[in-house]
Amino acid sequence: MTSPSKIDQIVQDILADMPLKEKAAIANLDEDKVPYLQYAFDICVRNQLGKGDEMGKDVMHRIWEVLQETHRVRCVK
Repeated sequence: MTSPSKIDQIVQDILADMPLKEKAAIANLDEDKVPYLQYAFDICVRNQLGKGDEMGKDVMHRIWEVLQETHRVRCVK
């Protein structure tokens, strides 16, 4: 199992290089749509870190959680 601090570091590294448009798109996904993005992250994590599918799932979900807090489009009145 990968530690939460290691996952947070991976997430921050990914987000640092991600364009704003992609951050906003991910942030506005419903949670049930997040697994559709997981496949690409699984491949990336497995190729770079030699970890399995569980790590990709954890990283993708954490990215979504972070972006929900920071980049979600909200109505302003």
